[in-house]
Amino acid sequence: MKRSADEYVNYKTVLSPELFKIAWEPFYQESVQKTRSLQSRFKHHLDLPYGESETQTLDLYLPETITSSTPTLIFLHGGAFREGHPGQYGFIGEPFLEQGVAFVSASYRMAPEAFYPDQADDMALLLGWLYRNLGNYGLDPDRLVVSGHSSGALMVALAAVRGDWQESAGVPADYVQSIILAGANYDHRDDTPTNLVRDPARREEGTVLCNLRRVPRNVLIVFATDELNTGDGRRFGRSARPLAAALAERGASVEVIELDTDHQGTCSALCDRDGPVFAAALAMMK
Repeated sequence: MKRSADEYVNYKTVLSPELFKIAWEPFYQESVQKTRSLQSRFKHHLDLPYGESETQTLDLYLPETITSSTPTLIFLHGGAFREGHPGQYGFIGEPFLEQGVAFVSASYRMAPEAFYPDQADDMALLLGWLYRNLGNYGLDPDRLVVSGHSSGALMVALAAVRGDWQESAGVPADYVQSIILAGANYDHRDDTPTNLVRDPARREEGTVLCNLRRVPRNVLIVFATDELNTGDGRRFGRSARPLAAALAERGASVEVIELDTDHQGTCSALCDRDGPVFAAALAMMK
């Protein structure tokens, strides 16, 4: 059965709101509504498969004018490796599309279907698909900025710093050069995110700070001082700051933006036209 952006009604965040410090059902309702409104304004291609699983899909949105210098922003949704759909996050691309940037909202396999390293494999598969297929839509596959929120940001960060997937994916070794990471934990050495890693012995494989084999050229890291959702909201900053320092030490151009918001806010900040995150992201693309 084909997936729908309305599937959020069955998400844990919606069915068990008492487990979370912020309300997720209104967020999803508004996000789906704004995404559908966006689809009435910009040319788009929905549910493009980049793999065989029904969750290995992406939505591609095109700006009004495409030239040889048109960049593409890729966005990987969050959802604790448990929930999320490309049709819930198209709204992130609206202000970028208005500025002539193409936008991709992508999904991946999630628990209980998949666990690490499946998500990392999906990231490689997605990037390989983009490298081979963006040209079919008039876009330059080398003009990418790859972004993500929460679990999506972790996947983006891992792809950017590891060097063990590019050859098999059929992409250049330095393919991921510009990344935007929002609201994620990059250090799992002291905890076991059960939706990501089944075997606690493999925690370091999913820890970005343990896998700095290569360094992207441009990095924007966004987190909130106390990013309320579940657990300790300050854990995002505790892992983001050392990651930023480690990447900068290795030669990356790193910008860190600390916000006063919650976990939803670090996602929405990406497309806040009047905010510092959107301005920094747009500058990276231009």
